[in-house]
Amino acid sequence: MKKLIYIIILIASANIYAQNAIETDELFLKYEQEYLKAGNSEDGRNYELANKNFNSKFNDYKQRNKFQKSKDKERWLNKNFSKTEFGSATEALQAYKDMVNFEKSLRERNNAIQEIRNELLKKYDETLIWETLKTRLKAKK
Repeated sequence: MKKLIYIIILIASANIYAQNAIETDELFLKYEQEYLKAGNSEDGRNYELANKNFNSKFNDYKQRNKFQKSKDKERWLNKNFSKTEFGSATEALQAYKDMVNFEKSLRERNNAIQEIRNELLKKYDETLIWETLKTRLKAKK
């Protein structure tokens, strides 16, 4: 029984030490900062709105499928904008470019966070990273 208590104390102290070590790690602090930036950014919302706006201009799913299957989407919009609810080819192209740009921005931000996370996973356990992040975010509120 005494050994069991010692083991529990050892495990608890190891977890406390590990969490303290990760909290001061520069890489973790950078991860936390990027995570917070992503949470506060409008990238995801902007992409959703642009995507919804663009896709709502198609009259039916057949035209949307033809567009999605096309290899040159800008060319397809130039030739077939009249089959959509866009007022002009310029409007259609601008809506498409906005959607693509917001998606690219969102993807880049997510990739940056993922790269830092992958580096952290080389040093720390996934659960420790997530639990430490959650604890620190709750403390900041």
